[in-house]
Amino acid sequence: MGRLEFRLPSYTVVGAGALGELPEVISALGCREALIVTDQTVRRLYGERVVRGLAEAGVNARLYVISASNMDNVEAARRVRAEQGACAIVGMGGGRSIDVGKYAAYLEGRPFVSVPTAISHDGFASPIVSLKDREMNPVSLFTRPPDAVVVDTEVLAGAPRRLLASGVGDLVGKVTSVADARLARLFKAEEVPALALEMAESAAEIVLGNIGEIAAWSERGLRLLAEAGLLAGSAMSVAGSSRPCSGSEHLFSHAVDKVYPERRSLHGEQVGVGTIMMAYLHRMDWERIREALRAVGAPTNAAGLGVPEEKIVEALTVAHTLRKRFTVLGEGGLTREAAERLARATGVIG
Repeated sequence: MGRLEFRLPSYTVVGAGALGELPEVISALGCREALIVTDQTVRRLYGERVVRGLAEAGVNARLYVISASNMDNVEAARRVRAEQGACAIVGMGGGRSIDVGKYAAYLEGRPFVSVPTAISHDGFASPIVSLKDREMNPVSLFTRPPDAVVVDTEVLAGAPRRLLASGVGDLVGKVTSVADARLARLFKAEEVPALALEMAESAAEIVLGNIGEIAAWSERGLRLLAEAGLLAGSAMSVAGSSRPCSGSEHLFSHAVDKVYPERRSLHGEQVGVGTIMMAYLHRMDWERIREALRAVGAPTNAAGLGVPEEKIVEALTVAHTLRKRFTVLGEGGLTREAAERLARATGVIG
């Protein structure tokens, strides 16, 4: 294995009232002009308050509202930044706003500040960007981690519980993604830094080991959820890829997207259900994962996802084809019979 080299956020603030420190964070990056990429809901709830706070600190900020995470919005954000002369880009909101802001900042060579208002997955602290191309196909890009991350637990407390439960699903998925990466190291001699795997595994254990506190959505529980997300995002920076945090459970989620495009389930919800089944294949304590998801009200079966049972089985049979990444699914994948047995054994289908 060659030299280990990676970047991490240089400034991180997590806790109650952290949003009030955003002016200091942006100033620490040497910026007095900032573009804030957000969505309509977050703009209504926090936008004007944040712009006012920045202005009082001598930072001129402009809000740019998006409705989708695609290249059109990325290019539009770049144009607005250039017109404004903004030094830094802030992504404030959920995954869409953060991904658009992160990629625009990367292409512009500008500092990026991640301000998640919900934690529905670990992308807020990672170097990974998930967008849709013009044909609405998912595109995953490795860029660079945020220069700064600001997580206000008071803001998280106001987020829809479903989004937070989805974040739990995404984070417990590190149990199987790490196990898959270790299989790839063993059978394919794939180079994955041990440090990255330990970090991702620790992120999952923070959630599983404190699920009662998290399920209560207390200030401490929300802080633990944010810390787990930070650790998982950093694991990807160390690895130089999403490998430590994306394995067979993510392949299953992507397969559900493919075979059932009309789904209403969230990414983290699908990952959580996938983790139950992939942990079973790894001969891990899959019931512990199921109980953790139940504790926070996340789906644990097809009915909870709102996905037909036959589509769950179909997704399991095609998951291995969606990415050239060795996992517990193997290179040949699961037969329909094996997929159905797996889904029934774990209670994902009835």
